[in-house]
Amino acid sequence: MLKMRAAVDPSTRFILPIDSPLVANLAALWASDPALAEKVERTQSGGVCVVAPSKAGPPTLAWNDNDRQFQLHSRYNPMEEAGRLADSVDTTDKLVLFIHGFGLGYHVERLLEKSGRETQLFVFEPRIEILRAAVEARDLAAVFSSRRVTIFTDPDKAAFFAALMPHAAAMQVGYATLRHPPSMQVARSEHSAFEALTQEFTAYAKTSVSTLVINGRRTAENIIRNLPWYVAAPSLSRLSGAFVGEPAIIVSAGPSLRKNKHLLTEAAGNAVIIAVQTTLQPLLELGIEPHFVTSLDYHDISSRFFERLPSNLRTELVAEPKATEAVFGLHPGPISLLGNEFADALLAEMRLEKARLNAGATVAHLAFYLAEHLGCDPIIFVGQDLGFSDGLCYTPGTSYEDVWRPELGRFCTVEMKQWEQIVRDRAILRRVSDHAGRPMYTEERLFTYLQHFERDFARTKARVIDATEGGVLKRGAAPMTLREAIDRFCRKPLSRSVPAHGGFDWSELQTAVYCLNKRRDEARQIARISADTLPLLEEIRDHLDDQSRVNRAIARIDKLRLELNGFGKCYELVTQLTQQTEMQRFVADRLMAAADITASDRQKRQVTRDIENVRAIRSAAELFIALIEQAADRLRQFALRELRRAA
Repeated sequence: MLKMRAAVDPSTRFILPIDSPLVANLAALWASDPALAEKVERTQSGGVCVVAPSKAGPPTLAWNDNDRQFQLHSRYNPMEEAGRLADSVDTTDKLVLFIHGFGLGYHVERLLEKSGRETQLFVFEPRIEILRAAVEARDLAAVFSSRRVTIFTDPDKAAFFAALMPHAAAMQVGYATLRHPPSMQVARSEHSAFEALTQEFTAYAKTSVSTLVINGRRTAENIIRNLPWYVAAPSLSRLSGAFVGEPAIIVSAGPSLRKNKHLLTEAAGNAVIIAVQTTLQPLLELGIEPHFVTSLDYHDISSRFFERLPSNLRTELVAEPKATEAVFGLHPGPISLLGNEFADALLAEMRLEKARLNAGATVAHLAFYLAEHLGCDPIIFVGQDLGFSDGLCYTPGTSYEDVWRPELGRFCTVEMKQWEQIVRDRAILRRVSDHAGRPMYTEERLFTYLQHFERDFARTKARVIDATEGGVLKRGAAPMTLREAIDRFCRKPLSRSVPAHGGFDWSELQTAVYCLNKRRDEARQIARISADTLPLLEEIRDHLDDQSRVNRAIARIDKLRLELNGFGKCYELVTQLTQQTEMQRFVADRLMAAADITASDRQKRQVTRDIENVRAIRSAAELFIALIEQAADRLRQFALRELRRAA
């Protein structure tokens, strides 16, 4: 009788078999991903998941759902089946792998083995019960503790983008997707959502990295040229929290602005009005003087938005120091520049420590960060279409029409010019849903801006309202008509005004010249060290079979490298002018780390990579010196001009 009671004692269900991998698996998972470990640990075992031995021995898994059973692995030899699936993916140059479905982890384990040490695996498994079955059935501690496997259970865009962002550059080397067919059947809709997120992020990463590489040099050049304004303008710290709890309206130039811009006159004085540079003149024509206008574009065409402005304009220009210098000379109102790491490093001895905002992709992003900095809540968007509403790319009446005016006539209307601009990008057009769920077109660049906004909206503490009344659907922003937004939030006058600007302080220009002269001298040393290093690297390349000669050359290079370390901060500045080469070096390093090659071949690749890199650094250092000398002359000219004015 006692034996029978022991056999059915319910407490025995908590006693693990002596060979159970559960504890070790959970320990590894808690160390790598505590949130996922907690979910798995809380999930009951059994139920819809049925684990059984396969004919070959290793466990197999089936999923029972409403009298339907999905066999997730072969009943005969699940490891062999998983090997065939994993081997269908060429991992040679792939640094990121997206895997749909975990199952018992056989194919994940195989991909982890066959891919390079640099490769990251992102697994989508929306069924926690499957993960629970896996940690009970197989020893997966090595997978969880590898730090190369990240498992997502929910299609949470903010979390997904945050996890992928550090690997955006790696994805440009190569990425691939593997779909575990049975897992796709078990959770088809969830995997479709993950696929959509993957497509969104890959488009975002491609555009972001390409923009950084292509514009890196232009950014550095513009910042160097704008140093007089950077030194003299006040810090944005004076605006921190200046309008806590007050509404802000960000006015962009999307096609939908024509529908409701007339209502903005009712919000004047009752909301902080922030215009992007394109909409400054149209707002002034409506009789609305915005509190702020934002600018960050490199191109000189931006200067058109600041032409013919009234001399008594009170609108404050808030700009990134990378903006074209033309806008600083044209804007008649107060000007403030964001703090910038590159500029502060150029002027390190001055310790300017200007307030910084998040890096934005567009003037509208900058306007949003400014509204957050001011403490505004809610933040209301108008004219932020991020797509081609009604076959237009800009609202009528902007300065773009001035550019097109010479071509306009009976057979060439403004609408035709706008449509031409859209069709010109037909190769990168993509179909999306608008704010009302209807189909519309956007393009890759605008789609990337949308991803950037949605990531911002997910983390902000302010309420975000999309009162565009057109354009793409924006997750994280509450859709509302501008009429409703004004009636709800913009009926009381603002309780405070913009803090006094204080004007420019030109007294520190000579100190800035001193700083630039130091950077110039440091760059000259970098150029000299690069020139001395090149022939040594070429000697190594040409005599790899003579290791004693190679070792002597390496010893001399090590001395030069040690000397170069003394100019590390300036070296980082110089590399801003050679982002393309830096990207190529990154790609070469990752491919070498992933490749299964001999030590001799690795050495050949390394020295070839180093020769190309050192040549680029020498050229960049010479360009940097020329730019610094021009900037120092410019600072002296500004200082002389102010002395004459004072006299």
